[in-house]
Amino acid sequence: MKVFLLHIALLFSLVGFSQQDAIYSQYVFNPFAINPAYAGSRQSANVTMINRNQWIGIEGAPNTQTLSSHAPSNQYPIAYGINISRDQLGPTTNFSALLTGVYNLKFETGALNFGLRGGIFNTVLDHRKLQFRESNDQLDVQDRLSATVPTFDFGLYYYTERMFVGLSMNHMTRHAFNLEQLANNQAYYLRRHTFLSGGYAWPINENFMFKPTVLLKFVEGSGFNADLNLNVLFKEKIWMGIGLRNVSSLNLLVDINLTDYIRVGYAYDLNLTQLNNYSYGSHEIVFGFDFNINKTTAPLPRYL
Repeated sequence: MKVFLLHIALLFSLVGFSQQDAIYSQYVFNPFAINPAYAGSRQSANVTMINRNQWIGIEGAPNTQTLSSHAPSNQYPIAYGINISRDQLGPTTNFSALLTGVYNLKFETGALNFGLRGGIFNTVLDHRKLQFRESNDQLDVQDRLSATVPTFDFGLYYYTERMFVGLSMNHMTRHAFNLEQLANNQAYYLRRHTFLSGGYAWPINENFMFKPTVLLKFVEGSGFNADLNLNVLFKEKIWMGIGLRNVSSLNLLVDINLTDYIRVGYAYDLNLTQLNNYSYGSHEIVFGFDFNINKTTAPLPRYL
């Protein structure tokens, strides 16, 4: 077990820069986490909090907290938002604070959002948490290294009452981290993350609605990922879903509209690989709040 944990920690240290953005199983109910163009599409002000604990039972496994908020303008076809995120995995801790602006084009059958997000991305590498077999290893700097760079995301989001298609790219400018203490310093930079998502809400009867969704993700230096989900809405109150990620993780989801303004969601990821011998799976909790800006009616039921 100790050897396994050491390998996991070294893996985090060496490839942690390949995929800097956290994984979310509840992306279906919080698209703003991966696409800035989603801002304002709920027709209400929204606040969402996420806590994700991945690979329970493995020391140094990913742990993520996210706070986001977005809202449309009352007078103009624009929306705005903010994202604050902290993601820790092994000796690496990433923190980002981002502001979002969105322009909305309305059509007869739907709407198209153009979103731009920008801010700072800070990464910390604490090599004191690692153990090296050789005392003179060039990666063993025995220091806590930190670097901050600007980052910019762009997204498109087309939606109707029943369907959506989203395309986004995060970290477009690929800024490099200044970590001169490390060997091969030029290899450490923000990798582009590209997301393509889509879904359709299909009413069966007055009590049930199906919503299949798909998320395709490509990360520079890390490869291709695919999430397939099937969700069922019961009486516009309870979402239940099942998802498959890369044939390596089976994800079970539930999202409950406690009131017109408050919802809570939970996801459990079951490992389908040998990692299941060491981990008890992953847990993700989401709290969402919607507030009607005009204060005249409650927010509309959301299918997407």
